[in-house]
Amino acid sequence: MKKIAEGNTAEIFEVEEKKVLKLFKPGYSKSSVSHEYSNHRMVSEAAENVPRLFAFIEKNQRFGFIMEKVQGSSLASLMQEPPAFDWAMETFTGLHKNWLTQTGDGAALYTDWMLRQLDEKSVDGALADQIKLLPSGNTLCHGDFHPYNIIITPEQGAVIIDFATVCKAPKEYDVARTYFLLKEAAEKPVADLYLKKMQVGHEDIKIYMNVLEALRRYET
Repeated sequence: MKKIAEGNTAEIFEVEEKKVLKLFKPGYSKSSVSHEYSNHRMVSEAAENVPRLFAFIEKNQRFGFIMEKVQGSSLASLMQEPPAFDWAMETFTGLHKNWLTQTGDGAALYTDWMLRQLDEKSVDGALADQIKLLPSGNTLCHGDFHPYNIIITPEQGAVIIDFATVCKAPKEYDVARTYFLLKEAAEKPVADLYLKKMQVGHEDIKIYMNVLEALRRYET
């Protein structure tokens, strides 16, 4: 197998012309990989612009899955090119609006993911209580919807990837999460422009931003 990419948690190997193996690094638990695999399978049934999923794999005590190979440029790289910025922002927000029209009946609660971050790192009772008071919702949320997780391909157009944090929540949570990530990765004006294009106000996401900012130090 030929390794073609590597991230923080996994390596990507080419196994066939149009298939790749996402193999998670040693120590990454089977349950975590299975959770992402299940999320990917669930999303594949609801959306068209995601890579096809083929099989769960165990190899040398490491876990992963085989999926469709996606070739193209990240939307993030296009945002860094001034002539393409406006188009990239319109594409990004249009994709997110469309994603948030779906229901998340089969997904885990977003607050469960938050509480797991606390359980693994610390016992922060006040923050845990704050998380438990967050509103419920049934929108299918990506949880990590940012421009690096959008690939623009010649054949398929925009393809959305990475489903480890898919959950069900109010749609404002997913907007808050994206706003939070954009503020970290880009200049604040980009995050504010995103929020304006999503037609969501700062007050609409304030309750989620307060928790996300406090939770960040515990995230894995």
